[in-house]
Amino acid sequence: MRSSSFVGKMRRAAPRALALVLVLTACVRPADAQSTTTSPFPIPYILSPESRYEEGCFGPCMCPIFLADGTKGGFTLTFSGFEPPFIVYDVQDINWSVPAFGKTFTGSGQYRIGWRGTAQQQLQVDLSENGGPPARFDSGLVPVTAPFPLIDVAISMHGFYCYDKGFFLKAAPARPVKMSMQVDPSDVSWDLFPDSPGYDVVFGNLNVLHQTGGDFTAATTGCLASAAASSPVGGSADPPVGEVFWYLVRADGGVAGMTYDSGDPGQGGSCDAQINASPNACP
Repeated sequence: MRSSSFVGKMRRAAPRALALVLVLTACVRPADAQSTTTSPFPIPYILSPESRYEEGCFGPCMCPIFLADGTKGGFTLTFSGFEPPFIVYDVQDINWSVPAFGKTFTGSGQYRIGWRGTAQQQLQVDLSENGGPPARFDSGLVPVTAPFPLIDVAISMHGFYCYDKGFFLKAAPARPVKMSMQVDPSDVSWDLFPDSPGYDVVFGNLNVLHQTGGDFTAATTGCLASAAASSPVGGSADPPVGEVFWYLVRADGGVAGMTYDSGDPGQGGSCDAQINASPNACP
């Protein structure tokens, strides 16, 4: 769901380079006209059709009561702050319905997800069922099973122990989360999201990328910035006449996602594995 940007940088007297930009069909997206620092929050989320509600007896208890049905609705996600090694978000405007049982759950809570090697998450919310008093639903600290900003987590009142109520949630932003970048003659800049603690910026040779059929491992020339906390950073030297440099940026966590991929439908494949395999990639 994250959108990174691909930018070609070339001398004015380089008609051959322009042709290469036009014929390239790898995992790239044209840069936006200019970079902004507008926060993407709050981000509306919607539950996928795979989300479901379950109520009844879970192990080790045995009883004849068990209800299950799909759950519809959504919520909003807003960045709250950093609690290393976690990024913390406020979950608000929860409105989930279970039509088959005539149940509606409303409320709010908090979601936190690890970064820099901490692949854990926790969703904790207080939900009111059909306007009744709120009850705490909690996932506990569990492994991350979907690339953020996608959320895949199960919450319950009692840890799915004996008689309990729980949700198995799969949710995604209702709109793409886009992060743009811009290349000027002297520097490279990009959107700064408040929940992204750092950014990596790589560049490479567009001619090589075209000649190798889109091989980013061979075409990656260097790392302009690793875990950079601010934008812009100084650009690379100008490419030789007749050639073009490309640039990609990725966030080091947060809703922008830890990927160089744009997420656009027209993307020809993932850049991440190939760039990471290059000896010139950011550490």
